Amino acid sequence: MDERTRDSGDTGLFSYTQILHLLKIEFSRARRYQYQLSCVLLEIDRLGTLGDLHGSAVREQVEFAVADLLNRHSRSCDFCGRLGDRFVIVLPHTDATGAELLAQRLHDRIASLDVRVEDRPLRVSASVGVSTQDGEDSIFFDTVLKRAEGALAEVVSKGGDSVVLAQ
Repeated sequence: MDERTRDSGDTGLFSYTQILHLLKIEFSRARRYQYQLSCVLLEIDRLGTLGDLHGSAVREQVEFAVADLLNRHSRSCDFCGRLGDRFVIVLPHTDATGAELLAQRLHDRIASLDVRVEDRPLRVSASVGVSTQDGEDSIFFDTVLKRAEGALAEVVSKGGDSVVLAQ
């Protein structure tokens, strides 16, 4: 077990409350020291339907596989957590280009996850929203998260399975 406090699902990710607190702290640092802060918000497409069709064990298998992927492919200075059914990564010192690149890599890796149901491969996809806060464009910590939520909503409204950078 690493230094991260595990969420209730024991995925090694920060819980809802913890990740919001860490986002608030990192946002304050970014404003004070004038560095960029990005946020990646990720949702597994049709997660509820997967659970309904194949059972909660398959849903958990997918969630654990995605959590493991986030833990393995994030930097030690990044914060990975859960916001309900969504996954969030807080990326200090990361501009829009870097955040979008990471989001696209994660999106592609999720699509190649080896999840099986009764020995048949199960296709997993994700919708990803990305936002960046740099400089003085916002005074509230949750603005960067709300922008990522808006980008995620845009992806979902277009059918999901892609990455959108908030403008």
